[in-house]
Amino acid sequence: MRYRERVAPRYGFSEDALIVDLVGNEARDQEVIPLRGWFPYEIPKLLKEKGVEVVIAGGINGVFQEMFRSFGIEVVWGFIGTPEEALAAFSMRGTGGWRVPCGRRRARRRLGQRNRSFGKEVK
Repeated sequence: MRYRERVAPRYGFSEDALIVDLVGNEARDQEVIPLRGWFPYEIPKLLKEKGVEVVIAGGINGVFQEMFRSFGIEVVWGFIGTPEEALAAFSMRGTGGWRVPCGRRRARRRLGQRNRSFGKEVK
């Protein structure tokens, strides 16, 4: 799911979906599906009809994760960066055992470390 040229920070902010056919570690065919005009709850069905098996996202709430899974689509989330960086990481690791930048940042905040952008304690 993309927002401009990066992985969308949240599922509902996606402008389009970049569908990539991965064969091994190589990206083959690519297709961009505009998502404007689609309600977030309609997108899992649309992507299933396009043959999508895995969705790579920035953030996505549990309700939408379950909607994708109900269509047989695996959800891997927590990515920050470009779609190319996310695909490279995914092609090396698959769907299991993710420790991605977004997850580490949230873990630091839960431990009470400072949020550098505001200089305040985050709990």
